[in-house]
Amino acid sequence: MAAMMGVMAINTRLDIHGQVICANCFIRKGDKYLVLKRSQKKKYAPGVAHPVGRKVDIGENPYTAAVREVREETGLEVAAVRLEAVLLEIEPGAIKLVNIPFSAEIIDYVSGEVKETDEGELVWLTSDEYKKEKLFPSTVLVI
Repeated sequence: MAAMMGVMAINTRLDIHGQVICANCFIRKGDKYLVLKRSQKKKYAPGVAHPVGRKVDIGENPYTAAVREVREETGLEVAAVRLEAVLLEIEPGAIKLVNIPFSAEIIDYVSGEVKETDEGELVWLTSDEYKKEKLFPSTVLVI
C-alpha cells in the first residue's frame, strides 16, 4: 500500500550493506594519546595500535558506543566526546568497515583509572610515537 502512495518502505535489515560499524575514541592527555596495542595473539590485526573502541552494538548509536567502549576497555569515564570523521574501509575480498572516530581530552574525563584489558596493551604515546606504530590506514588519516 505504501508503494502505491509513492512512499518506499524503510529497509530494516541491519546487514543489508555487509558493513561493520565501529566507534573508536582518541583519548588525549596533554601531548599523549591512550592507544590500544592489540595483542599478538589476536586473529585479526595482531600488533596493530589504534584508538580505543570496537563494534557498535545493534540498536546503539556510535556516540554511545564510543563512550561505552572507553569505559569497558580502559576503565575511564569520558565526557565531551567529539566526532572527528566517518571513514569507509574496503579491502578486496574483505568486509566493509565503517569507522567512526571520536576524540576526548582527559580533562573531559569524569572518573576512573586505566586498567588492563584482554584486547592488548594500553599505552600513552605522543603523536610522533603513535605514527611509528603499525596502524590501520584509517587511523593514519585521522592522526
